[in-house]
Amino acid sequence: MVTENQMQARIHTDRLILRPFEPSDAERAFEWLGDPVVMQFTPAGPDKSIEETRARLIGYQNHQKAHGFSKWLIVERDSGVAIGDSGLLVLQDYGWVDLGFRFAQPYWGKGLATEVASAWVRTAFDELGVSRLGAFVHPENVASIHVLEKVGFRAERHEMVMGMDSIVFSLDVKTSKGSH
Repeated sequence: MVTENQMQARIHTDRLILRPFEPSDAERAFEWLGDPVVMQFTPAGPDKSIEETRARLIGYQNHQKAHGFSKWLIVERDSGVAIGDSGLLVLQDYGWVDLGFRFAQPYWGKGLATEVASAWVRTAFDELGVSRLGAFVHPENVASIHVLEKVGFRAERHEMVMGMDSIVFSLDVKTSKGSH
């Protein structure tokens, strides 16, 4: 895999900037990571305290050091406000690099998830040399299913992932070239 200094430190899209988490991001991130509605389709559920969010961010920073990528903070370009997180995590127990995204509620329904998912697909395949991405979604999370399908992912199977009933999606570098 790529080391951190080989990968760009930020990803820019039309409306967003994605960057690795910093410890100072914990309080803002807790606003969505601690929100039961935002986290309803996440296996572990919402963070119960700012300490849980801090621990989560340390995990993301360690993943970044180990793999050269992780979940990153999403910042709205115009306002500079942190509005969610998105990125890639190696799920070794399941054998895939997982794409994930989530936003604070006021930012739902604006096409931002599609924007970040497309950016991560390009980054994974064009910069990181990943040949296949996976994603898992609760069957009732219709919005996330729609985003994955929009950026080219295909449903593969139904299974329990991290204790959650899930639809497992995948996207292969060969089949994605036409979609980004």
